[in-house]
Amino acid sequence: MFTRAALLLLIALPFAALGAQTSTSGSSTVFRGEIQRGAWLRVRGLKGSIEVRETTGNTAVVHARRRFNPRASGDITFETRRDGANVTVCAIWEQTRRCDANGYDSRGGSHDRMGLVDFVVELPKGIKLVAATGNGTVHVRNAGEEVNASSGNGEVSVLGAAGRVSASSGNGDIEVTGANGAVRASSGNGGIRVTTSRGPVSASTGNGRIEAQMASLDSDGDMEFGSGNGSIVVTFPSNLSAMVEANIPAKNFTTDFPLELPARWNSNRIRGTIGQGGRRIRLSTGNGSVSIRKGR
Repeated sequence: MFTRAALLLLIALPFAALGAQTSTSGSSTVFRGEIQRGAWLRVRGLKGSIEVRETTGNTAVVHARRRFNPRASGDITFETRRDGANVTVCAIWEQTRRCDANGYDSRGGSHDRMGLVDFVVELPKGIKLVAATGNGTVHVRNAGEEVNASSGNGEVSVLGAAGRVSASSGNGDIEVTGANGAVRASSGNGGIRVTTSRGPVSASTGNGRIEAQMASLDSDGDMEFGSGNGSIVVTFPSNLSAMVEANIPAKNFTTDFPLELPARWNSNRIRGTIGQGGRRIRLSTGNGSVSIRKGR
């Protein structure tokens, strides 16, 4: 017969075991230093999340927290490299082959026995940013003169970047909100949402809905929007002029702008001119609708 105390102990043990599944080392500062305005800070890792936020002053700080499960083997170290005024901070695993200004490379194999690293970055104004992980989320908040954020597997979000944004994920949703420059976004599998005060914008996904909104267009650059499976809704400024190509049946296409069609046109492919023409806008989806909307 179990006593009350014994029963409580038996109930508590499984939860204690669950809590022991992951061990965490304390957060450490792996880089602290001044980076001149207009230079790049690049933070690269193989597995783990990256969080970036703006800070006051001139000093950039990169914090790292290592986490291990009972099956993990090998250590994780950190390297900092300078090329001119730029700084690259790398998390190094046994599988790492290369980490430098140009990218990150690791040998194949199971990642189940690897620990992971979560980065937290404090970034002063005026510095360009690369935040890249092979597996994990990337979130950039009100930071980066220019932002290149990427994950091999995980959600990527960039809020309030001061300039151009490139955001990509092999598998995960992409959200770019309140950018102040051109945006390029891509996902192998996930929805994409983009708002920017200044276009152009291009976006593609293998599977998911695309929504994009531009308050203005600063250049005559072409734009492309494509989904393997999902609808596309793009809002352009009211003074848009463009050549439009949409690989979609006319019944699945709508536009708020007057669209001048050629004398002979195919109802399965849209070709037309908005305003004075000029830039080329291509839209395509394997399954879904396309809508071109007029903003202010």
